[in-house]
Amino acid sequence: MLDELVAALPASTAPVLDAGCGTGRMLGHLAPQGVVPLAGVDLSPAMLAHARLRHPGTPLAVADLGALPLAPASVRGVLCWYAVIHSTPAEVATIVDELARVLVPDGPVLLGFQAGRGERVVDGTAYRQDATLHGVLHEPEDVAGLLGERGFSVLATARRTAGRGERHDQGFVLARRHGEPAQA
Repeated sequence: MLDELVAALPASTAPVLDAGCGTGRMLGHLAPQGVVPLAGVDLSPAMLAHARLRHPGTPLAVADLGALPLAPASVRGVLCWYAVIHSTPAEVATIVDELARVLVPDGPVLLGFQAGRGERVVDGTAYRQDATLHGVLHEPEDVAGLLGERGFSVLATARRTAGRGERHDQGFVLARRHGEPAQA
């Protein structure tokens, strides 16, 4: 669905935001498709340090997805790729409200996440550090419903069966923000 996100971007000089960019992996997928300018935010300074090495010159900031340090209607599109997998449904609603606030009218958003219902705790190693991760599964239809309730038109939903090495199906929702930008 990345191609569909790129195709849905309105012409503008405003950046496309990678919300929850982590190490910048998806910035590396968008830039070769001519998506410029780009910007990224992530809650983890350590992940952003990796992203800065991979994408010098791209504006990157430490930020909570529920409180973005961006002006209203300041981005023309948002990729939120597996950034809500640690967020409860109520937290996803807050994140969607914030994405609506920063998106220009008609700006698209693409969310990717682990599909299903329920929560899980995973003990293990992430980036060579011992970690306990709290994971939340979301149904594509539920995420689409949240977007619809918040002024988005859902363009597409998809569910991919878990592949080799994956424990859960994968969900995707592409939507477009309509009307006036949300108020701060």
